[in-house]
Amino acid sequence: MKKIVALLCATLLLLSLCVGAMAEATSYKVVYSIPGLSAPIWTAASEGFKAKAAEYGWDAEILDPNDNLESQISQIENALTRGVQGIVITPIDGDAVSTLMGDAASSSVPVIAIDRQVTGTSLATVEADNLLIGKQMGEMYLETLGDKEGKVLIVGGPLSSSATVNRTEGFKSAIKDASNVTIVAESATEMDAEVVLAAVTNYLQANPDINCIFSCTDYILPSVMTALEESGKLFPMGQDGHVNVYSVDGDGFGLGQVVNGNIDATYGLDPFAWAASAVEALKTYFDGGVVEPSILITGNIVTSENFEDLKAAGALWGAGSMEQ
Repeated sequence: MKKIVALLCATLLLLSLCVGAMAEATSYKVVYSIPGLSAPIWTAASEGFKAKAAEYGWDAEILDPNDNLESQISQIENALTRGVQGIVITPIDGDAVSTLMGDAASSSVPVIAIDRQVTGTSLATVEADNLLIGKQMGEMYLETLGDKEGKVLIVGGPLSSSATVNRTEGFKSAIKDASNVTIVAESATEMDAEVVLAAVTNYLQANPDINCIFSCTDYILPSVMTALEESGKLFPMGQDGHVNVYSVDGDGFGLGQVVNGNIDATYGLDPFAWAASAVEALKTYFDGGVVEPSILITGNIVTSENFEDLKAAGALWGAGSMEQ
């Protein structure tokens, strides 16, 4: 009798171990819809997504719509039809994907947004603390300005971008009580280089006393710098006539402008960590855990003084794409 009981116990233990192993080996099919691999920031995010998914043994796919909204929507629709079990998305337009969010919810497919919030149902949004970023850049500007008079132009992407809105609001909150600072204008663009160039050029011509530009993203920074140069207002830091410029992202162009002394600072984001955290959030959900609706990832203000240290630490995703 004892032998039979022992055999049964051993069999049950073996079955338990097998079931546990099968549970651990569960592979989920997940996709990450990026805006487009043409921007190195999304290449870095894609790498973070694939690395963390591989760690869990999941089937992970990058959907690249090449910065085309209609393609992004159709690719996600196809993914839902194919039975994907989790979606990570950086929306080209957070409002335009609202119907997709409803479709995903109807199919019980969790959605994690990265960098830009979506309209509709999503499990969580992983992003930089954009309000804090804008605030820190504004505080840096005030410290640099001292008691001189400041005339500020704020340039951002589309108002449908939560990153643009929050960075702008953070910057404004930092300078709102400074009696010596005036916001001359705010320009929301559609991330179009020609639109940005025309807008900044027009503001500089109409308001030649502008001495600070806050660019909500490095993506539009080339047009900002061209407008300054063509307006005869591009002077390195330390020279008379220098226009203080602050930006956000930490891409290769922005970092190059920091190193060259043309702009005061850019905020280096951590897209690799964004995407890795999104995958971690999906795993928490699949495991029955609670996912926080807002997951904030920090980064670093990059200046000419700390650039080399941050680069050596591997903290600058855009360093590899800097112009030599």
